[in-house]
Amino acid sequence: MCTFSKVLLAITVFSWTPIVTAILPLTDRVLGVVQQRPLCPARPASPEFQRAASTEFISEIFFEPNGVTESFDNFISPDYIQHSPFLLSGCNNTLSVLLSASTNVNITILQIMFDSPYGMVHYRFQAPNSTAIAFMDLWRFNGTCIEEHWDVTETFPENATNPIALF
Repeated sequence: MCTFSKVLLAITVFSWTPIVTAILPLTDRVLGVVQQRPLCPARPASPEFQRAASTEFISEIFFEPNGVTESFDNFISPDYIQHSPFLLSGCNNTLSVLLSASTNVNITILQIMFDSPYGMVHYRFQAPNSTAIAFMDLWRFNGTCIEEHWDVTETFPENATNPIALF
């Protein structure tokens, strides 16, 4: 479990509503097990459970008050492997960067996908007075726990030929 104090990350969200509430434990119906939080260290889990956990993680991290901290506490391994060139591996390293980021941004979730053991979200990120950025985050589950992350970012170039590129 990551160790950080609770901080509110206020993100304005358009065009997506959280599907799952974070109050209830997740149930693995295939294995017949109620998985209590935190979900790390990893325990065995079915692909169906991982899909539900991925959806709940995305819902929490983007839409819940204190969502960044709570989602990391509940879903992210302390030995989190980070492949972003701008962040170091480790749960606390990534969490500290996310908590220090500006909260005055608009995020639009465009796509959410899951194919065990990987969960992915594609979204539009826009800070005030700046060009929108396309983000794709990919997480790898080990059982109940998210253990690895990759991201891809791209800005819309001024000389773009395709007006619908990125989004």
